[in-house]
Amino acid sequence: MSEEQPHSAAPEQAPPPRDPFAHARPSELYWIQLKPVYKGRLMLHGERLAQIAVTHERVASLELLRLQLRIEDESVPPDTNVMELLVDHKHQRIRFGPLQGLRIFPPQRGVAGFMLAQLIDWAQRHCADYSVTPVMLHASEVPSEEARQIRERLLKRAGFHLSYNDDARSEGKAQANRVSNLIASWNTERVQRLHVGEILHQLRDQETLNRQQLAQLTTLQATLDEYKRNDIGHRFAIGCLIVFSIFQALMLLWVVLR
Repeated sequence: MSEEQPHSAAPEQAPPPRDPFAHARPSELYWIQLKPVYKGRLMLHGERLAQIAVTHERVASLELLRLQLRIEDESVPPDTNVMELLVDHKHQRIRFGPLQGLRIFPPQRGVAGFMLAQLIDWAQRHCADYSVTPVMLHASEVPSEEARQIRERLLKRAGFHLSYNDDARSEGKAQANRVSNLIASWNTERVQRLHVGEILHQLRDQETLNRQQLAQLTTLQATLDEYKRNDIGHRFAIGCLIVFSIFQALMLLWVVLR
């Protein structure tokens, strides 16, 4: 009898690395205003209010800053409206994410540029001399030429240098040497951050305006009521004059006939 050959054991796959920020939760919220978007004289998108949820945690030498856009009465797919910055203090390097690709809803409202500018501004205030991990560009992130151009303008405005691997300019990477080389700017004509003090000031101004309008409305209503009363009196007087004129005409006719 021949000896049985032992079966070679299949190599065990290493488990994926544990995410140290898997249980991170937002610690701060603030409001932003999405301004109306016009094309010519036609308004494509109306004004909206949205919230930015900020998650900021540090585990050992790793630090996470994550921004998530929240819009009331809007349901969006998972892993949407999230942009994050991972800082490796040990190797003095930062990485923009998420790695699975960026998806922002609603599109073309300037939200992606605003969120990226907030991350860059924070990084420049805390680790300006750190190096930047290249951002990989995938064709699946830009389903149309318009989307590709929007992504290109967004990254160039932020200070990244783009290099492509294909003729369609959809696959490649965005690079920057240092955090200090990036630019924290966004389209302020589309997105504005609302501070608590400004909101309270706007509420006080609106309340004052409402009181003034209410006083004007009360004055106009009183004037209108007075006009109505005068109008009724004038109508009554005119009616009496008409009746008296008819009576006089009848009396004159009766005298003539007599």
